[in-house]
Amino acid sequence: MSRARSYQVSAIVLRQRDLGEADRIVILLTRERGKIAAVAKGVKRARSKLAPALQLFTRVRLQLARGRSLEVVTQAQAAAAFPRLRSDVERYACACYAAELADSMIEEGAACEWVFDLVEATLKGLDEGGDMASLVRGFELKLLSGLGYGPELERCVECGAEIGKEAGGFSAADGGVLCARCGRGGAPLSRAALAGLRDLLRLPQEELGGRRLKESVRQELERLMRRFVDYRVDRELRSAAFLPK
Repeated sequence: MSRARSYQVSAIVLRQRDLGEADRIVILLTRERGKIAAVAKGVKRARSKLAPALQLFTRVRLQLARGRSLEVVTQAQAAAAFPRLRSDVERYACACYAAELADSMIEEGAACEWVFDLVEATLKGLDEGGDMASLVRGFELKLLSGLGYGPELERCVECGAEIGKEAGGFSAADGGVLCARCGRGGAPLSRAALAGLRDLLRLPQEELGGRRLKESVRQELERLMRRFVDYRVDRELRSAAFLPK
């Protein structure tokens, strides 16, 4: 039996690039079918009906037609535009980073409803004025952990000893916390930062916008997670350089 020639999806626009004078390729994270690349024909024209719904980070309901190499967007209706992400430079940078990290980690065609929900919750939190550091660090931890690449936070990655409220260090290369005996080769990890990592991973993403990290903890987690993500992602994340300091 042949597949239907068109279908509908809920999607978030992760990335786009121009194709010729009038068209654009959009990289979509869909709830139903994972990541999809599609062509939006005529979207660069002034009177395009598709253009408003296909801006970066927009959550949109789409109708797609099957093409030989790429799907084709035939209808698009915006469900959430997240306008603050395009008017606030720092929040725009955080949204770009979340989208780029998700794009780099998700293979095309692999259904992943929870990733869609995580990206949506992160964009919504940023748009509503939530704490940027908590949302970004929580996003990194949840995405990587859900995909099997997250940091080990409960046991020493060298000897397997259980870690209580205090660790001896953190090794990005080895994938997590170190006990006091094994911690010489790792980066320092304060008790507050360890608790912060555990909370950011455990708490729902929807709650993190209202959770503000202490400045010292924020800076420590930014350094640790930047190195950790670099070890786990096989390409340079250009947007990371523009994250708020």
